[in-house]
Amino acid sequence: MPSVGEPKPLFHTSENGVPQAAMTRDLGMTFRKRPPTDALLLAVIPPLAAGLLRLLHRTCRFITLGDTTWRTASASDRPMLFATWHYAFPAVIYYFRNRQGVLMVSRSRDGEWAARVVHALGYQTVRGSSHRGGSRALREMLKSVEEGYDAGLIADGSQGPPQVAQKGILLVARSSGAPLVPFSMAADRYWRLNSWDRTVIAKPFSRIAFAFGPPIHVARRDRDLDRLRTHLQEELDRLTRLAWHYFDGTANGT
Repeated sequence: MPSVGEPKPLFHTSENGVPQAAMTRDLGMTFRKRPPTDALLLAVIPPLAAGLLRLLHRTCRFITLGDTTWRTASASDRPMLFATWHYAFPAVIYYFRNRQGVLMVSRSRDGEWAARVVHALGYQTVRGSSHRGGSRALREMLKSVEEGYDAGLIADGSQGPPQVAQKGILLVARSSGAPLVPFSMAADRYWRLNSWDRTVIAKPFSRIAFAFGPPIHVARRDRDLDRLRTHLQEELDRLTRLAWHYFDGTANGT
């Protein structure tokens, strides 16, 4: 039977291997390089958006589906990796809010807004994507995982194609030895944004299902990333169907 109610927090607070003063200094440099209007909007809007996300999701009911054996490993303080699709981002950053970990966010303008929203929710970020700064961001994330912190990555990246798994999270899993937990989400009532990923935003007082798969263990000597990527893709596809099917019997919720 699925468990219903507020989800158990999963992430550990992390400094991401970067002194807080240095991270604050980087944010200050971002402000100075932008026009005053942009700087003001970046200072004001992300905390408001984070507050609205908290308020909205507090009215929702969360349902956990699928494999939950990863909770035992999480309780042992062993670092873990989590991967899902980009469309689930708003619900995901609320779901994991109480044990904030390290998230990868792109270096684009949209990524700047997203980074400030997740900072307002208490997360730390590494900045990069497959198109810009990805190798450095993966190294920074790996360092955080090796120091004992959980990490989250969007499986289909910051620019897609949507719901097509990429290999970055597998590189972190292989290098760190940390188990990788795939998961997906659905809601019974929601808005979809007209964005490349068709972001899902749950409506107030809706039900939200999170479907988890068994942890994926990547051996350090395993060089067949294509096979691993295919396995991750199949698991995320299965979990996405499971989550949407819980509500309406369809595979994609559309």
